[in-house]
Formats: sequence, structure tokens, C-alpha cells
Amino acid sequence: MESAEKNDVIKLIDNSELKSLSPMSKADLNDVNVDEMCNGKNLMEVQDDNSTEEVQRFPTDPADWLRTASFIKFCAVHGVDQNNNDNFIQSKNQYSVGKVRFCNKTMFFSKLPNGEQISRAWLVYSHKLGKVFCAPCWLFKNESSNLANDGFNDWKNAHKRLKEHEGSLNHKTCLLKLKDLGQEQGRLDSMLLVQIKHEKMYWRSVLERVVSVIKTLASRGLPFRGQEEIFGSSKNGNYMMLLELLSEFDPFLAQHISKYGNSGSGTTSYLSSTICDEIIVLMAKKVKEVIINEVKSRKYYSIVVDSTPDITHSDQLAFILRYVSDKGAPTERFLEFIPKVGHKSLEIAETVIMTIDNLKLNISDCRGQSYDTAKNMSGCYNGLQARIKNINPLAFYIPCAAHSLNLVGSHAVECCNEAATFFGLMQNIYVFFSSSTHRWDLLNNNMVSKSRTLKALSNTRWSSRDSACLSLNENWSAVLATLTYIMDDDTENNITRNEAKGLMNKISSLETAIMSVVWGFLLSRLNVTSNKLQNVNIDCLDVLQLYDSLIRLIEQTRENFDDFETEALAKAVRKNYKITTTRKKKRKVFHDESESEDVNLSARDSFKIHTFIPILDKLKTELETRRHAYDIFCKPFTFLTKIKELDNQEIRKSVKLLQNIYKNDVEFNDFINEVLHLKAHVDVISIGEKHNLLSLQTFLYEKDLTNIYPNIEIILRIFTCTAVTNCSAERSFSCLKRVKNYLRSTMTQQKVNSFAILNIENQITRQLSFDDIIDNFATDKSRRKMI
Repeated sequence: MESAEKNDVIKLIDNSELKSLSPMSKADLNDVNVDEMCNGKNLMEVQDDNSTEEVQRFPTDPADWLRTASFIKFCAVHGVDQNNNDNFIQSKNQYSVGKVRFCNKTMFFSKLPNGEQISRAWLVYSHKLGKVFCAPCWLFKNESSNLANDGFNDWKNAHKRLKEHEGSLNHKTCLLKLKDLGQEQGRLDSMLLVQIKHEKMYWRSVLERVVSVIKTLASRGLPFRGQEEIFGSSKNGNYMMLLELLSEFDPFLAQHISKYGNSGSGTTSYLSSTICDEIIVLMAKKVKEVIINEVKSRKYYSIVVDSTPDITHSDQLAFILRYVSDKGAPTERFLEFIPKVGHKSLEIAETVIMTIDNLKLNISDCRGQSYDTAKNMSGCYNGLQARIKNINPLAFYIPCAAHSLNLVGSHAVECCNEAATFFGLMQNIYVFFSSSTHRWDLLNNNMVSKSRTLKALSNTRWSSRDSACLSLNENWSAVLATLTYIMDDDTENNITRNEAKGLMNKISSLETAIMSVVWGFLLSRLNVTSNKLQNVNIDCLDVLQLYDSLIRLIEQTRENFDDFETEALAKAVRKNYKITTTRKKKRKVFHDESESEDVNLSARDSFKIHTFIPILDKLKTELETRRHAYDIFCKPFTFLTKIKELDNQEIRKSVKLLQNIYKNDVEFNDFINEVLHLKAHVDVISIGEKHNLLSLQTFLYEKDLTNIYPNIEIILRIFTCTAVTNCSAERSFSCLKRVKNYLRSTMTQQKVNSFAILNIENQITRQLSFDDIIDNFATDKSRRKMI
């Protein structure tokens, strides 16, 4: 439809009979918010097949009607709800003692002399007032009848009065006005609606392609914008580049870009960065709503928070929720980054509680919290975990198992000088070779295998120490040969030759060789365990078992010094231990002591007693200390893993202990009956090779037995939803560094969170349909185009 034709249609609407129907006030002509007015009461609603408007909603009870232009038009086109299926109890009218009359369904029909009945479609019953109204007369203010004003309830004379009213001239005039208006509005609306429908289909097609591009880029964490916003430019960024790529195979998109692509501001094309940002925010909001709805449906959850500075040195607190999905799988979801919270426990606690409230979650349903072991987080009196537990005692704190394991290794390194010296030597060797491309090439030429080069140490990633130690052990001979070559190379400057000589002197010792072998073994086991702990599917019982396995391994390793020494001797340059030449201090002998001389240890025994054994003992002590926190939480639950071996009395005692903790979540008698039933059940079935609580929960969900054992399922869900690491928060920091990098350091916090949740929760982003967002945008655009 051309512009002139559109103006003619709009002119027709302006000149329609609607303006002259009755002397309504200016306030009457303004639409009112019917939803607020009715406050949730019954509403009339309709959506025409050709309509692109959202469903119109108006009250069905005349007591709630308001004379507005939109309501009159609605009644003219779609009619009114007569409410004649009511029980009419509110219409009671008492004429005298014992004589009561009510409205009835026969009043909604007019009986002709030949016995036929005609529906009085104009008659409407008000449930609130207990009266009937004439809809056309009320809409056009026919003052001559109660049916058009306060309502009619003289049921004794109802048939007579209704017959008189429907035969009156005023009533027929109002009825004809309403019918004429309905016919005219139908003709005018159909012309507009058909055009709007086509407009909406067009813009919907555009938005489908735009949303698909946004979903692809956001789910992969790729940047959107370039230096320019010009189609055809090589610097217009990934967003425009993908639209251009699609247009090569999509004639519709190609035509749209050609028409609107570089039209500039003031012309809506849905291709601009402004619209793109709006859609990203709406998509992120929908993903977040899906996550929150999942959490609410599963009731129990635990919280994980951790913070890191971003590129602008502003502290960002990651907020993660862990819960059990409807398939029985533990799930951890990122929700948002919260900036500038501070590092005091009170500030963090207030932020966490406010965030939970903003998400409309009940903090009493929180069953766990996992953070690192910093005092502001783990403090038993004023730490974050203590402040949360003051509000909800069932929100048990579990120290991050992966972080605790890193600290175990760190404390072991710091326990003796030889260990600290060894790691310093590894870093110095890496720096020496990596700081010069010439030296790096010399090393690579001496390496037998090029698959693993020297690695640097990291202050935060303990796994980097395993990689560094492994690469040094694999390239031990190449490092020695290259250092020797540099030492003897007269073309090198003296500083470089002296550095190589110093490194060669340290790495040639037998003690260094033993340290490389011992730490290579220990770090490989610690790293494998750490990687397992970072899995989302792990629970507290798994942590306990992994820590116990490391403790047993270290106890066995304590007796294997000879094996390590033999392996070290095979690659060491110097085959003897370093003999200490310093004079030994003579100890004063007291009167009650014998004058026997102190035991003089050999260099080998001294290294074993003062270096090897202290490292292992420190590892074991730290593991046992940190294990205790996980043991306290797991102990009440462990009986469920061995119900086959327990007698009924032991089971009853264990169930009572667990039920006392979660007395508001499970009922004792039902719980004990379910456990006894489950004991008989597991005797005849196989749960799986790994008989733990997670496998038991998976078994209940896979076999659809949760309705048979509801209390056991609740206990398992509470146990599984309790977070044992904050690794998901750590992983979110990687996304933060990609999203808010030095090129996008001025990005607003809303955009940071939107990009982050779409990328981190990319599985939901890719699977979710955003048709509602597309429809809302397309409808808005089609209306703006017409009016």
C-alpha cells in the first residue's frame, strides 16, 4: 500500500462514526489499563486471525466496564460476554417474607408468538451487582432505562420490562449504531491488518536471520563490532561480516541489506549495533529466566562465588548456582558478574543475599556453599560462610576441594629449602632459553621429540608445575647438552656463558635429579586428581575417596626412596651427594645426659631425612587436615552406600541421625520405610560398578523410581546439589577475559553479563527458541511502519 493510500485509511478512521457516537468526556476517550483496574478478574479477550496486535483484554462484568473508545470498538466488532452461565445467586431479590426472586436463563431469550425463541444478545448479567444491563444502551448512554444505567433486578416484572425495552426506539437506535460501527470497523481494520500482517512477516524474516547470527557469535564468545559499521567494508566486524556471508546465499537478506544496510540513523533496519545490543540483552534475560525456573522447580541449590579483577582493575564477583536437573544430573549455572563488591565478608554477604532476593529465590532452600579458603570467605565466625549459615544453618560450607589440593602442594614445596630451590631452578631454566630465540633453537635441535617443549610455572595454576616438571624430565639430556654447548661457545658473551654454567652446576647434582624424579611422580598424581576434582559431576564423597587415595599413595611412596634414587642416578651428571663441609656445631652436654657423640648422618641419609621424608609427611598432614571438612559433611550420608551390609537397627539409627539434620525436608517414618525397601531392592538389582550416592541417584531417575522413594530422592538431591569446588566460577573468569578485553574495556556491565551468560551457558543459548523476542520486535516495527 502506497503512502497516500495509507493516509486515506487513517483519515477514514479519524472521521469514523466513533467520534460522534455519544458525548463522551476526554477522559473517556483515553484507553485505561484494564489489567490493573480489574486486578486479575475475568476478562474478555480475543485475537483476530489477521491481527498482529497482542490479545486485547477487557472485563466481562459490567460493574468493571469503562466507556472508552477501544472498549466500544471491541464490543462492536466482537460482541460481549452475556455471563448467562452464572448460577445467579448474587441476583437474589426479596419482595416480602418468603417471596424471593432470582434472575434466570429464560430472561436471555425473547419468545415469539409462534413459540420460537430469539436470543437477547444485548443483555448482560453482572455477577458482582446481581443485575442485568443492556450493553448497547450502556455503551451509548441511553439515559431512559435502568438497563443502561444502574442495572435492572426487578425479576418479578422482568419479562414485561425487557420486552418493553427491546421494542423501544432508543434501544433499537443504540443497537443499530453498534452494528453499523462493527461493520465499518471490520472493513477498515481488515485493510490495515492485512498490510500489518505482511509488514510483520517481512520484519520477522529479517529478525530470524539477525537472531541466528547473534546466537552463533554470542554462544562462541566472539566479538561483534569492528572499526566501522558499513556493509561492504573489510573492517565492519564479525556481526556484519556474517550477515554479508548469509546474503550471498539468501536473496531476501541481500535485498534487505541493499535497501536498508547503509541507510544511516533515523531509518529502522534491525541491522544496526543498537538493535543488536537490545536483542543480546533480551536473549540473555531469557536464558537467565530459564536457569532460574529450573532452579525453582528443583527447590534445593547451593551457591558458589569467587572474584577476580578485570582488564580495568575492577573486581568482578562471579555468582554460580548448583542444583540437580530433572534428570538427576548435578548442574552448575553461571548467572552474572557483580562488580565492585569489596573484599570484606560483610560486603560480600550482603551482595550474595541481595542477589538471591533479586532472583526471587528462597535462601532457606540453599543447602550448600563452596568458596576458596581465604579468611574472608571461610572464617568460622565472621567469614562469608558463617554469615550465610546464621541465616540458614543448613547451608553447609564445603571448602573448594581443588583449591585445597593446590594448597597442599604449595605447603609441601615450602616445607624445605631443597624443594623450593628445585622449582626456582625449573623457572630459571625456562627463562634462560625462552628469552632468546637463538638459545631456544639450540635446545630444539638437541631435543629428540619436539612434542613437548619446556614450560613456565604459574602462580595460580598448579597443573603448570606438573607440565613444567614433565617437560624438564623428558628433555633432561637436551637441556644438559645445550647448556654445555653454550658454556663452551666462545662466540657467546660472558654473561650468557656464566648463566649457563650456573644452571649447569645446579642441574648436574644428584639431589636435583632426585627432586625431578620425586616431584615428577607426585605432581602427576596431584594433577590427575585435581583435574578429576574440577568435574561438575563430582560430589563430596568422591572428594573424600580421592583424598584418601592420595594419603595411601604417599604412605607407600615414603618407602620407595631407593627406587627414586636409582632412577635419578641414571640421568645425573654427578653420581655422589653433595658433602657439607661446614663445621658442625657442638652441643652442650647437661649433667643428666650421657657423653656419647651425636649421630653423624651420611649425605644420602641427610638428604632422605631432611628433604625427602619431610615433603611426603607435609603432603600427608595437609591432606588429612583438609580431608576432615569433607568427612564431617559426608558422614551422615555414607550409610546409603552400604545398606546391603547394615542390619535394620543400624539403618534405623543412621536414618534418625540424618533426619534430625533435615527434619523439615524428610519425614522419619516414611524415610526409614523407604530405606528398608531400597535395601531389599538393591539385593536383586545392580546399580552399577561404582556404588556411590550419585550412581544411586542416577539409578532412581533412569528407572523412574523417584515416586517410590521420594524421601531418599530428596536426601540424594540435597547431597548432590552441594557444591564441593568453585571451579565453575574460575572457568567463568576465562570468559570474562575474552569478553572484556583491552579492545572492549569500556563495555557496560549489562553487556558484559549478557555476553558472558550467552557464552558460558551456550548449550541453553543454542537450544532455546527466541521466537517471542522476534515476534515482539516484528510487531513493533510493523506498527511503526504503518502509523
